[in-house]
Amino acid sequence: MGRTCAHCGMTFALLPKEQELYRTLDVPAPVECPACRRQRRLMFRNFFHLYHRTCDLTGKKIISMYDKDSESPVYELHEWWGDKWDGLTYGIDMDFSSPFFAQVAKLHRTVPRMSVMNTNCENCDYCNMSFGSNDCYLVFGNVGNEDCSYGHIVWHSKDCYDCLYTYRSEFCYECIDCVQCHSLSFSRDCDNCSASMFLVHCTGCHDCFGCVGLHDKQYHIFNVPHTKEEYRQKLSSLNTGNVQTIAMAKERVKALIGKEIVKYYHGFNCENVIGDYLYNCKNIVEGYDLKNCEDCLYGATLESFKDSADCNFSGLIAGAQAELCYQCLTIGSSVRLLGCHCCQQNNADLFYCDNCYSCKDCFGCVGLKQKRYCILNKQYTKEEYESLLPKFVSHMKSIGEWGQFFPRDLSPFGYNETMAQEYFPMAKEQVLKKGWKWKEEPEDEERSYLGPPVAIPEDIKDADDPICSAILRCEVTGKLFKIIPQEFQFYRTMKLPLPRKCFVQRLRERFALRNPRTLWNRTCQKCKKAIETTYAPERPEIVYCENCYLKEVY
Repeated sequence: MGRTCAHCGMTFALLPKEQELYRTLDVPAPVECPACRRQRRLMFRNFFHLYHRTCDLTGKKIISMYDKDSESPVYELHEWWGDKWDGLTYGIDMDFSSPFFAQVAKLHRTVPRMSVMNTNCENCDYCNMSFGSNDCYLVFGNVGNEDCSYGHIVWHSKDCYDCLYTYRSEFCYECIDCVQCHSLSFSRDCDNCSASMFLVHCTGCHDCFGCVGLHDKQYHIFNVPHTKEEYRQKLSSLNTGNVQTIAMAKERVKALIGKEIVKYYHGFNCENVIGDYLYNCKNIVEGYDLKNCEDCLYGATLESFKDSADCNFSGLIAGAQAELCYQCLTIGSSVRLLGCHCCQQNNADLFYCDNCYSCKDCFGCVGLKQKRYCILNKQYTKEEYESLLPKFVSHMKSIGEWGQFFPRDLSPFGYNETMAQEYFPMAKEQVLKKGWKWKEEPEDEERSYLGPPVAIPEDIKDADDPICSAILRCEVTGKLFKIIPQEFQFYRTMKLPLPRKCFVQRLRERFALRNPRTLWNRTCQKCKKAIETTYAPERPEIVYCENCYLKEVY
């Protein structure tokens, strides 16, 4: 069955499996295509932009993902969790003559928001969207980590710096899409690799340097095998703490990329999946960056989800699971959530709630903790709630709101502050023409009076502790950045040179190395079986279906 997207006008299909899930969830078929639905949700996610402002409760200076011009009040994290305020004091009555989304918008503008979203964390003040992590700095999408810095979507890892989409790994640096790796640097798309540098598309390798497309190998340099003694001798002559050595190795690896055989998707231990970066998954339709998920459609960056669709950015601690969730963004261990945003910690049967924790049976609520039977932040009895709920659902269905995510203009962020700009980039003029917000970047006044640039040593051996007190300038953007003491110690221990670019620039360059969230119809280059893959037809890699790939490499 085909439908026309109400937002972009493109035609999209409705799969039988998809229609069955909608019937189970009692929601109508979507009016927007999967890409537009994903863009709409991502407009509510600001990961990386942090601002100095004051807490609206105490006046204390804080770091916040909301700038001082935010419409809603913003409380420092611990004050938000404190008992000085109660979300029920903001309750309003339902008006059946007005659209529901217009009414819930009142709560979004008046109920306090937490400055940064860090739950069950310790010493992660400069992180955002964190859960169950300790001693981390500038990690965004920070789940179950310890002693990690400068990362995005780093889960269940320790002592990892400058990593992107890295999972269950330790002592990794500048790694992208690396799973279960240890002591790995400047690598991407690697599983179960250790004690290596500059690996691409490698599995089960250790003690390797500058290799592409290898499996279960040891003592290889630029894909050439060596004896243990030869390998150690050659490696000992390489000064990996010097930027010139790093630049040389990157160029040598670049020349090897494109000759390797790759599987049509990144990941392992999957069955009946369409998408990319999938691990331990089953029955997935257009999913990206999923781990331990089953029977899910159009999801991205999820762990332990089942029978759900159109969900993003939810990493769960081991043993937790989310089930029967639809059109949700950043939800924790939950059952039956619809249209919810930032609702974590054992929620159930929530509809269109925002920043609610450990709640059940709530509808259109914002900023509640451990509540039940609430509608628009107003408390009801069980009997009243069960009587009113069908009326509210019927009202939303009658005006076409039921089943959709919050309207785009309800996002508290400028489009360019959000992950929508990362995956669906738009120019300022395009955004404003659609009536969406755009955040103007403040001028960096500090640049004018900080004096001449500080020279960054090319070799870690030439760097001393005072570098941690210096203000450095990114060699690409000119933006200011610092080296923190624990970061400096990490580079010394790992024998790595100091970075010469700011964190945001380093992050952008890592994003550019990932496969896009776009599927192309191709054929396996060995058996000619039809496949859907994120490898564009013009890419140089040799792309195989899973069966041919496994026969070839194992």
